[in-house]
Amino acid sequence: MKRTIVSILITIILTSCIERKNKEIPVEEPAKILKSLLSFLEYNRDHLRLSEDFEALDTGSVRISKENFLRLLSSGNYLPLRLISDDTARYQLYKLGPLTPTDIRTTIQEMAKNYYRHYKMEGQKLPAFNFIDLKGNVYNKENTKGKILVLNFWFISCQACREEMPALNKLVKSYENRKDILFVSLALDSKADLETFLLKTAFNYSVVPDQKVYLTKYFPVSLYPTQVVVNKNGVITKVVNDHTEMIPALYQESVK
Repeated sequence: MKRTIVSILITIILTSCIERKNKEIPVEEPAKILKSLLSFLEYNRDHLRLSEDFEALDTGSVRISKENFLRLLSSGNYLPLRLISDDTARYQLYKLGPLTPTDIRTTIQEMAKNYYRHYKMEGQKLPAFNFIDLKGNVYNKENTKGKILVLNFWFISCQACREEMPALNKLVKSYENRKDILFVSLALDSKADLETFLLKTAFNYSVVPDQKVYLTKYFPVSLYPTQVVVNKNGVITKVVNDHTEMIPALYQESVK
């Protein structure tokens, strides 16, 4: 009888260990990811979505906060290792060795700092604003109250900004019946330059010119394009550089 109980306990322990181990299988092995900067950039493109909600683990598989995860990642001493998961996204910190190429370490550090900066913006009120678009429409705290504000920060010579415009136009079209959702783009360029550009390029956001001061002093960003979702209470809920990461965040706000 005792032997049977012991056998059952051993089986439970082994099963738990196997299940835990399976939960921590990375989508790609670190050696493959860190083979070269190109390998890391491909891994980043295919698997990293650090703006989304995720379960964060330290190097010892202990759960930590997303904020602490991003803060540690900003040191440049870790690789964000995405784990295979059926539901919630899961990431674990992987300690970089002394032989890790400097270009990979620096790229991870700068990427993490940007994610951490964005994370710290979320939950804050959008800085005071008074935007006037090319058609003379005014957007301020008073007349946008109770509406979701989707902001796009860009400039004409930014290739990535131009490339995402067709997708953003489709997004605007998909919410055309929602009068409580406003799509506004803040551009660094002058009114004259924007009007010339828009004669040949369709962009369905409301375009606000000459926003260099706002985007350097009041809402400083380091990469363009940048996408921001502001909820109906004027609180920033998502800041990202990739519109594909902004779209699900907007959907979540739109169904509340």
